[in-house]
Amino acid sequence: MTETAMNYGRVLCDLKLPEEEILQAEEILQAVPELKKVLESPAVKQEQKEKAIDRIFPNGIRNFLKVVCRHQEAALLGEIFEAYRDVYCREHHILRARLTYVTAPDERQQAGITELLKRRYQAETVELNMEQDNSLMGGFVIRAAGQETDCSLKGRLARLEEKLTRR
Repeated sequence: MTETAMNYGRVLCDLKLPEEEILQAEEILQAVPELKKVLESPAVKQEQKEKAIDRIFPNGIRNFLKVVCRHQEAALLGEIFEAYRDVYCREHHILRARLTYVTAPDERQQAGITELLKRRYQAETVELNMEQDNSLMGGFVIRAAGQETDCSLKGRLARLEEKLTRR
């Protein structure tokens, strides 16, 4: 992620706009890739970009998007929204984590994983995204705060192979 995107992400967080408006703007850009191309294009006049922004996006985020376009940084909008989420989560003590598994954990196991992550990373809330991956052969992998905990059969076999080939 670029420093520019991180700066815009901080500014977007500082604006204290309703979360729904930010999510809606991001969804619009993802759903209509042609719109993002228009906002990025140097061939499209700023006035036309601003008219499109006024017609399509929620009221609160319009000025922010216009400034991004004015500085010709619209290509960074995906990164900007990601940086916004990082800043927002940090400020609100929310840990974003990904659990990759072969067999989905039941509610009790999921609650245990969430509590473990809260304690380990001093988080008030854990946003746990779950994804099935049969290539793990068994077990699970947790990615959070730039760290990975690999408790998968595939990972164990890879570590065993590494140990055996070092001798």
